[in-house]
Amino acid sequence: MIDSIFWESTYAIVDEKHKNRMNILQENKVLGVPRMRQLKVRNDSCIIHEYFRKFFLTCFGGYSEASEDKEEFGPRNGTAWMYSSAGITKNLPYRAKVSTYGGGGYYLDFIPNKEETQTEIQMLKENLWVTRGTRAIFVDLSVYNGNLNVFGTVKLIFEYPTAGGVIPSADIQAVKLLRFHSTWDWVGLVCEVCCYAFMLYYILEEIREIMYFGLRYFRRFWNYIDLSIIALLVTGLIMSLFIMLEVPPAIKTIKENPKEYGNLEYVAQLYIRRNNVIAVALYLIYLKAFKFLNFNRTMGQLNNTLNKCALDILGFSMMFFIVFFAYSELGYLLFGNQVENFSTFGISMLTLLRAVLGDFNYEQISDANRILAPMYFISYIFLVFFVLLNMFLAIINDTYADVKTEIAIAPNEMQMTEYITKKFGKFLRKIGLGRFIPKHYEENAEINATIREIREVLKKCGFNDLEIEMFFARYNIDPWSELRIKDSDKLLEELTLILKQDGDEGNVKVTDFIRQQKQLQEIEVVIQKLVEQVKTLLQKLEGMENVTREEIR
Repeated sequence: MIDSIFWESTYAIVDEKHKNRMNILQENKVLGVPRMRQLKVRNDSCIIHEYFRKFFLTCFGGYSEASEDKEEFGPRNGTAWMYSSAGITKNLPYRAKVSTYGGGGYYLDFIPNKEETQTEIQMLKENLWVTRGTRAIFVDLSVYNGNLNVFGTVKLIFEYPTAGGVIPSADIQAVKLLRFHSTWDWVGLVCEVCCYAFMLYYILEEIREIMYFGLRYFRRFWNYIDLSIIALLVTGLIMSLFIMLEVPPAIKTIKENPKEYGNLEYVAQLYIRRNNVIAVALYLIYLKAFKFLNFNRTMGQLNNTLNKCALDILGFSMMFFIVFFAYSELGYLLFGNQVENFSTFGISMLTLLRAVLGDFNYEQISDANRILAPMYFISYIFLVFFVLLNMFLAIINDTYADVKTEIAIAPNEMQMTEYITKKFGKFLRKIGLGRFIPKHYEENAEINATIREIREVLKKCGFNDLEIEMFFARYNIDPWSELRIKDSDKLLEELTLILKQDGDEGNVKVTDFIRQQKQLQEIEVVIQKLVEQVKTLLQKLEGMENVTREEIR
């Protein structure tokens, strides 16, 4: 590790001014000096069973803040032998493979001289710096690549589990903390400013909607998406401002103290979390596209399918997760002590989810239990994969077929292009450029709106979609094609002609229709009276039958 950090030879030429210069792979300059830090636990951090207490005089359990050792040890001089809190080290807590470790500990900052650093490390080894209570050792350093204008925070982790041994791992994060270095950086800034300007507009828009709709505002799903996007963008803006304020002082501190640890952990983690927040916001923005795709018949099929099968999927999910949790618990209890993929209940659930996708290692569970493993695997595949998964697909397929049928007979609602054209024309009229709008665009929009109004009126009057289609067919109107001016004029002419030709034999007169309606009402009244008389007659017959039965008895 020391030879890799102190990259002394460059092009086979050794220059005195570049000697002991810490460059990793020649191009990555180490900022400040690296730091080595360890965390320990106390001797009383676990309890030995009474049967074996005479064989074990010490007991070092797993790491936790409550069991962390903070006492001085060894020579008891310097930060390597005296505990320092996270407020002094400025290190952040870190979640590794075995546990989550705090930011404090016993640390040693390297020296900008290779030989002196090796001497310090040799002193640590001679005084037994690593003990049985050691649970983790971190090697932290920060680097900068001038070719890419990218910073890197490097953390090498060596965990000492309670079972013994060492588990190494590494965490390397590349972050771009110095922005506005190139033309594209300024382009990105302009895009961000536009994005936050839209955010401000939508904040005011959402406030207006909440004031107008009140509690009804919170009944719509998409309103929650809008609020989530605004909250995430506001959080991202605040974090961006924090990064802009924290980066210059951090870099200045490193430049003024080249013999101390170049700590960029805080700003790097802030940068990463800010990217995570913006990523989630971007995902929700893309998800919001489904809201506007409903203007199109074909693209709205997915949204309509999910809406209609939501309750069925909810009921199916309860049944699925009951079976899934049962198999997860069974796998954990059967194979957890031998197979890593079933070592915990949570990992067992993830393993079974991967099995649904075909990613499963049967040999591991077979080696753990040759008798129960085949029964467990076959029953899970049959019940979950062949039965439950196909039931889920059947629910989706049936609902999708119903949605396609409804769309086929549904009214021709406003399309996205028509909506954009209408809004654009309205904007041109506001700014006084309405004369540039083609006349046929306005006529088509009005006619399409009239067709939708006719459909809505007929539906409110109790007509179904089939009857509405028959009405359009009666007057030669194709609801799927564009209705022209002459078509609407033709419809009006035919209706006017029918009203005028009351005396023709082939048409129904309005007076005849009214008279027929009255006759139907009279017939209904007579039928109602007949039904009441029949009911009375049946009651009398039933009474006479009961009297006859009593006389016979």
